[in-house]
Amino acid sequence: MPSATIKLFLPRGDAKSLRTAEISNWTGMAIAAPRTDLDDLLLREELDKAGVYILTGADPLSGSPRAYIGEAEIIRERLKQHKSKEFWTSAVVFVSKDENLTKGHVR
Repeated sequence: MPSATIKLFLPRGDAKSLRTAEISNWTGMAIAAPRTDLDDLLLREELDKAGVYILTGADPLSGSPRAYIGEAEIIRERLKQHKSKEFWTSAVVFVSKDENLTKGHVR
């Protein structure tokens, strides 16, 4: 397995807050944040792109772990639509660092 470097950026200096991750030799990028930082996440310019996102939390009835996986042409607009969904506590977004990821790719 070839080696890789992971570059993490903590805008607030807190690993439990908003954070970004990039892997060397990969054109993608991950951006993660707890629900409490959703407003800061929505300000990120990377969310103007197409991508895939995962919302995680607990099922309100059973307490079991739950995940919602979605895709969008403009991630920011889609995440705004999930503000009213109560189950999720964390979001992870995957986008391209360049313009090589389109709606067709994420589907």
